[in-house]
Amino acid sequence: MPAEQIIALEKELEKLRSGSACSDLVEALNRLAFAKLHSDPGKSEALALEAQNLAEKLGLPVEQAKGFTTLGTINLEAGNFPEALSCCRKSMKIYEKLEDKDGAASVHGTIAAAYKAHGMIDKALEHFHESLRRKQECGADKDELARCHLNIGACYSSMQRLDLAQSSYEYAQKIWEESGDRMKLAYLYHNIGSLFGKKEELDSAREYFQKALDIREDMGDKTGTASTLANLGIMHEKLNDIETALSCFNRSLELNENIGNRRGIAYVCSFIGAIYTTLGHLDEAEEFITRALGIARKLKLKDMEIHCLGKMIDLYDAKGDPKKALMYSRELNTDLEEYTNEKSMEKIALLQVQFETEKKEKEAEIYRLKNVDLSKKNEQLREALAHVKKLQGMLPICANCKKVRDDDGYWQQIESYISDHSDTRFSHGICPECAVKLFGKNYNQRMN
Repeated sequence: MPAEQIIALEKELEKLRSGSACSDLVEALNRLAFAKLHSDPGKSEALALEAQNLAEKLGLPVEQAKGFTTLGTINLEAGNFPEALSCCRKSMKIYEKLEDKDGAASVHGTIAAAYKAHGMIDKALEHFHESLRRKQECGADKDELARCHLNIGACYSSMQRLDLAQSSYEYAQKIWEESGDRMKLAYLYHNIGSLFGKKEELDSAREYFQKALDIREDMGDKTGTASTLANLGIMHEKLNDIETALSCFNRSLELNENIGNRRGIAYVCSFIGAIYTTLGHLDEAEEFITRALGIARKLKLKDMEIHCLGKMIDLYDAKGDPKKALMYSRELNTDLEEYTNEKSMEKIALLQVQFETEKKEKEAEIYRLKNVDLSKKNEQLREALAHVKKLQGMLPICANCKKVRDDDGYWQQIESYISDHSDTRFSHGICPECAVKLFGKNYNQRMN
């Protein structure tokens, strides 16, 4: 969000704080918390917590859910996956209780992003699909649906299901080309370029990277331009256009240095070094690859370190120095083993968090259902006791005909009254005394 908009939100919040707590204040807290997600995560978290607590106090469940979602996103970007998932589930519970499909769809998207960031692409895809389904049900606009398809396409691309990825990207492409949203189109074109690169359709890949580059340069997006230039350089290198590839890498390096993107610097330096290795300029190659490897190790970027070590082995093979090539090969094998173990342990830990969270939710649901069942049984018991009470106490009865008077003042046969107020049903017979009265003294003799 532009700085001037954030300043305007801060002024609005300051004005609302001077009054009494209200829904407008909670909404302003949530909006500013979301706006500061990237620029000031600490402040964003404080605002989201304040919004969530105030919303609970004022009985504003939607704003409370928004606060939880923002907290989930903050924890996700901080790498605290368990807390991110916990916040998202709290938000989801509120939205589902309110039957708010749009809100629930947004939370599914945040959960999906959490899984994707931790390499659990299958779980991410599941939640992105659920987000899309719910957005379709609540009539979301085309832009929101396009973003869902973009995320789904990125998951399919990571899973190497490239035809499905292409289909999802084409859906988003049609919508954003119609609306003319250039920023989103640039991001999408970059992704499509990467997709065609994986499919080894290099001319198509280069075409889409160039489309993304044209937009990003025109909009002054230095970070995006640096990234696209690096990928465009890779395509030109694969097409054996080494001069253009080197030009792209050098331009990307300059931009990354300008914005201070050290990971980007390491990435591009490794490719420049690799080109110099191919060209036989081995001293220049060593300079660039050494710089890349140093940055990767300083930042503890294990994946980047592995990438640079591979380039270093190629360099010393070209130099005819098998001793150093072997040394870097051993380092590479060690790093690969550590990286694989780390990823495995991380995935196990994430699965354990997921299991424990779902277990607690199921236990809570069982407890809730037991309480519902107990409540029903208590209600049945109360009804039974109410019937019993109607048959207790003083019951007015006629001294002559034996009819009884009910609560409404009406007289009715005693058997009718008892049947109405209990489960008792009557059948009729004649007792011996009444039989004698009705049939005479010879009744007993006839019966015998």
